[in-house]
Amino acid sequence: MMQQVNLYQPMFRKQKVIFSAVTMLQVGLFFLLVFSGLYAYQNMQIKPYKKRLVNIEMELSQLGSQVTAFESSLKNKDKSKLLENEIAKLSSELEQREKISSILSSREFGNSSGFSSYLESFARGHVEGTWLTDVNIHQGGASLGLKGKTLSSELVPVYIQKLAQEESLHGSSFNMMELARIEKEEGEPEISFLISTN
Repeated sequence: MMQQVNLYQPMFRKQKVIFSAVTMLQVGLFFLLVFSGLYAYQNMQIKPYKKRLVNIEMELSQLGSQVTAFESSLKNKDKSKLLENEIAKLSSELEQREKISSILSSREFGNSSGFSSYLESFARGHVEGTWLTDVNIHQGGASLGLKGKTLSSELVPVYIQKLAQEESLHGSSFNMMELARIEKEEGEPEISFLISTN
């Protein structure tokens, strides 16, 4: 009897081992050496920073103790003279400003709302043929004086009547009026007028 054996079958072929136990051990030792070297190198690089960190922590603790000592010494000290003088100065300034504010709000100096309402009244009361050349407002509006020119003397009383209707001039009475004729070489003569509350 004869038996044939096929040597080409996979079980008879020589199997290639890609990673044997020895190779895995060698690779593991290689990586262990590489990582150990990197660790040692990094440790040498960090060593001066660790020393510096220890020094900084010591300085920080010393500064903390100095701050607490300084705070306790500040609590025990009397108030600074400079600070007291500054407080007194600011208090007197505040008191003076409050006095000024109360004086201004009491209207002792006359009108505190300004003079624009008077000027608006003079503009609204305008009569054709008259024009103002000078406006005097004294004592906060208590004393008014108007100078101007007109083409006819009859226009001045009309102007005064229109001013009397203005709300900002209520309580003001014009007590004085002066008229003067100015002769011109050519054309109609001009008349200058002055009206005043005193």
